[in-house]
Amino acid sequence: MLKLELFCVDETNLDPMKIGIDVSMLVYVGSGVATYTYNLTKALLLLDKNNEYHLFYSSLRRPSDFKLLEELKKLGANIHSYRFPPKLLKFWWSKLHIIPIELFTGKMDYFHTSDFLRPPLLKGTAGMTTVHDLTWKIFPEWHTKEVVASHQRKLNKTIKYGDIIICPSENTKKDLLKLFPDSRNNKIFVIPEGVDQKFKPVKDRITIHKALSKYRLDKPYIIYIGAIEPRKNLIRLIKAYRLLINEKNFKIDSGRLSLVIGGRAGWKNRDVYDLVETLGLKDKVIFTGYVGEKDLPALYSAAECCCYVSLYEGFGLPPLEAQACGCPVVTSDNSSIKEVVDNSAVLVDPENEEEIKNGIVKAISEKDTYKVKGSNNSGKYKWETTAKEFLKLTMSNLF
Repeated sequence: MLKLELFCVDETNLDPMKIGIDVSMLVYVGSGVATYTYNLTKALLLLDKNNEYHLFYSSLRRPSDFKLLEELKKLGANIHSYRFPPKLLKFWWSKLHIIPIELFTGKMDYFHTSDFLRPPLLKGTAGMTTVHDLTWKIFPEWHTKEVVASHQRKLNKTIKYGDIIICPSENTKKDLLKLFPDSRNNKIFVIPEGVDQKFKPVKDRITIHKALSKYRLDKPYIIYIGAIEPRKNLIRLIKAYRLLINEKNFKIDSGRLSLVIGGRAGWKNRDVYDLVETLGLKDKVIFTGYVGEKDLPALYSAAECCCYVSLYEGFGLPPLEAQACGCPVVTSDNSSIKEVVDNSAVLVDPENEEEIKNGIVKAISEKDTYKVKGSNNSGKYKWETTAKEFLKLTMSNLF
C-alpha cells in the first residue's frame, strides 16, 4: 500500500481560492490520463465547496456522446471551452511559451496543467502538474518522436518554473529524481490515484448477460483492459495464453477458455494482431475495442481473472478496478504495480511467458483467496482521498 507524505497545512489560509485545471485530456476518453483528470476534478468539486474551479478545455473534436464537461459544470465548475487546433497550442505553449492560459480562464491562484503542455501562467499563479509516468523517457522506442519531444519540453518547463509536482507512486517519484536530478528543487508529493465507486462486484445475471452479449463474449474468459501498445506486453500475454490452453489437468475446459483484450488500438500494435493470426487463435483471442466504463464492472465480475502484465506503469489502475469487482488479478512484479497491489495479486515476471501462464493457473485455482485480498486492497484507494491530499497542497503555503 502506498503511503501518503505528511506536511503541515496552514489552517488559517482558508480564504476562497481560484483553482484552474486543464482538462483537455478528457477528449481521450478511456485513457489513463483522461480517467485521472475526470475523477480528480469530479472528486474536488464534490468535496470542496469553498474554492472556485475553472476548467480549461480545448479540442477540435468531441467523442461521441461526450457529456463529461456538462457533468462537471453541473457540479459547480466554470467551463472555458475552446476549439483551438492542437498544433496551435503546441506552437504557443510548447515551442514559444507565450500567451498565458489565464487569458482564457481569468487569473488563478493555482493552475494544474495537463501531462502534455505547460502553458505560461500569470505572475503569482502557482503551477501544479501530475507526472503520471516516465515511460516516454525510459522506453522512448515505444513512442513517436513527437510525443517524446513534447513530454520533454513540458517537464523541462515544469522544473524550470518550480511547479508543484504530483506523482501517483513512489516508483514514479524515484524515476523522476533519477532521470531529472534538477527536479529535486521542486516540491514533489506522492498522491495515489483512486478507484471509482462504480467498480464493485456485479451479481445480477441479467446485467452480466447484457454486457457479455454487447461484446459477443462467452464465459469462461480471462480479461485484459487497456491500450493495445508495446508497453502493455500483449505479445507475451497471448503466448502465455497459448501455453495455458494446451495445459493438461487444468481445472477449466481449455477448449472453451478465451482471452478478451478490451481497449483501443494504441500504436505499434500490428504485431499483436499478426501473432493471433499466426498462432491460429483468431476465434480464441477476442478484441472488443473500447469498453465503456459502465460495462467494465460486469465484464470484470464475470471473468476468471484479469491479466495485466505491463512492462512499466506509473500507477496501474486497471488491476485495482478489477480487484474492486471481485476479479482475481495476475500482474507484473515491476515498476509501481507491485507497490500498488502489494501481495493482493499474483505477481509474475512479465518477460517470462511460462511464469505468466503459471500465474493465471494460480489466480484461477485460488480464486476465492485472491477475491478477498483484492477487495481489501482496492478499498484503500479512493478518489476522495486523492482530492483531499490535492487540496492540502493548495493550503500549505508551498510558494
